[in-house]
Amino acid sequence: MQNLVYQIFIGFWLLKKQVVTKGLVLITKSLLMLSTPFWYCPCLTIEFKFNKIFNIKKMTISKKTILTLAFLFSLMASSWANDKEKAVKSKIKEVTVFLNRAQVTNTARVSLSAGKTLLVFEGLSTKLAKQSLQVAAKGNLTIMSVKHRINYLKSFSKARRIKQLEDSLEYYQDRIARVGIEKEVLNSEEKMILANKKIGGQKGVSAQELAEMAAFYRKRLSEIRFAVLRHNKVLRKYRQQKNKIKYQLRVENKNANKPTSEVMVTVSAKSAINANFELNYIVMNAGWRPIYDLRAKNSKSPIQLSYKAEVFQNTGIDWKNVDITLSTGNPSQSGYKPDLNPWYVNIYQSQKYYNRREAYRLRKEAEKVEKQALYDKKKAKSSKTSFSRKPNSSTVADFTKVVESTFATKFDISIPYSIPSNGKPQLVDVKSHTLKTIYNRSAVPKLDKDAFLMARLVDWEKFNLLSGKANIYFEGTFVGETYLNTNNTKDTLAISLGRDKRIIIDRKQIKDFSSKRFLGSKIKQTYGYEIAIRNTKNEAVELVIEEQIPVSKNNKVTVELLEAKGTKVDPTTGKVTWKLTLQPKQAAKVLLKYSIKYPKGKQISFGG
Repeated sequence: MQNLVYQIFIGFWLLKKQVVTKGLVLITKSLLMLSTPFWYCPCLTIEFKFNKIFNIKKMTISKKTILTLAFLFSLMASSWANDKEKAVKSKIKEVTVFLNRAQVTNTARVSLSAGKTLLVFEGLSTKLAKQSLQVAAKGNLTIMSVKHRINYLKSFSKARRIKQLEDSLEYYQDRIARVGIEKEVLNSEEKMILANKKIGGQKGVSAQELAEMAAFYRKRLSEIRFAVLRHNKVLRKYRQQKNKIKYQLRVENKNANKPTSEVMVTVSAKSAINANFELNYIVMNAGWRPIYDLRAKNSKSPIQLSYKAEVFQNTGIDWKNVDITLSTGNPSQSGYKPDLNPWYVNIYQSQKYYNRREAYRLRKEAEKVEKQALYDKKKAKSSKTSFSRKPNSSTVADFTKVVESTFATKFDISIPYSIPSNGKPQLVDVKSHTLKTIYNRSAVPKLDKDAFLMARLVDWEKFNLLSGKANIYFEGTFVGETYLNTNNTKDTLAISLGRDKRIIIDRKQIKDFSSKRFLGSKIKQTYGYEIAIRNTKNEAVELVIEEQIPVSKNNKVTVELLEAKGTKVDPTTGKVTWKLTLQPKQAAKVLLKYSIKYPKGKQISFGG
């Protein structure tokens, strides 16, 4: 701004010195650059037009003309002063991360002069949802308007990571060039030595001289070739590293040279003040997922649950050392109760029926139009009448997802975190809990002969857990992964901690009992299984054995449980359950016997 004003004064000085063309060009150019973001009239074009209009290269100018131009300039300057534009750099203070987006809070301290000022908050994310934008200010001022725009001329500043990669790439390119030069010198030296093999000329050489020359060739050529070998190895290493950096640089540059988002806030202040501004807005391409670590020291201690979050964002702006709040809410989900509309039922009609009915309706409408046209023609012969039939259309409600203040759990993270804008999840520690745990062993011998150590988590609802992946550690060893399903309506959550190989289970069919007999018009098939269990541990264990009998889906097929002492039977699923307490080194057996009756001449099939 100061440079342009200085150029205008130089233009007036040139006018005073009677250098009219140059002075007018300089003044016009400066005024255009002040009044618009781009200079649309090049200097040569302006000079050509002035020469063409006035048909002179120099002319005298009166003091009146100079005063008139000065007056016009003062008017333009006063209008610019009344509508000042000020660029503002804001800083991300805190972020509330929802499951599929985030609310960002930017803060800035701005020095304002008296009057109206247009503040342009630069360098914001293009993923900003403009309908969510809120601006607040502290100070004796009035916010007159808030607007949003995309600036395609200003891109995001180059990230420090990209600068580091570019420096590394330059370093390896320099090293490759240096090693290449050294290798080239060695190759040239080798060629020179090999080109001078002839020694002694006509006179020949003595044996001692020949031995010395041979030793020199052998030593020096060996040194050269080993050096070239080392250089080739170094070059391969440098080139591999250079290619890795170039690939990573391409990945990092995906977000470079992209447009930025800007918020324009028009404010009015009665006097010069320092004001604090706060911008709140929702951004897309951000969210978090729960992840858990479940640790049990042994089968008697409570489980320690570490609640963590994988926070990710790809908004184009890095979140550097910001206060993070995790929310289980979903601002895009409506908080209004849906209403039930009438649900009609009618007799099904074929498509031909509907086609005939539609054709009949259209024919009737065409007849009405034709009659109306004849009537209008008789009524006004000199006029022309046109007709158009509006097609039947159904009104579709414009469903808009409204941001509502719904019931949600928020986790305020006390330690500031930095989340880069690369879409990669960053692990954030949320909370640690000690869960009351009930342990037992459970086995399904029909499908797997191993017993599984099960942990049942009690009162898990009060910890506001979400469904998510969980890593399981037992006795200091990683056991595996599981999925924690908190949509379960039961009082306890069951977690499998792995196989307990010290509970030995065997299941076999009782051949003497399994048979097929004919009873009149019926066939009766009997099945029997023996399940043997042995506890090799030095402590008592609770063991749940799960078996099943088939469930009939036909009233002509009858299933009867013949023997299963001490069991609990679910008639809906056919699940048969034993709950056993095995003392150290104790062995036990359970029997399952059942029969199936069905009509003679029929076959039965089993399936899920």
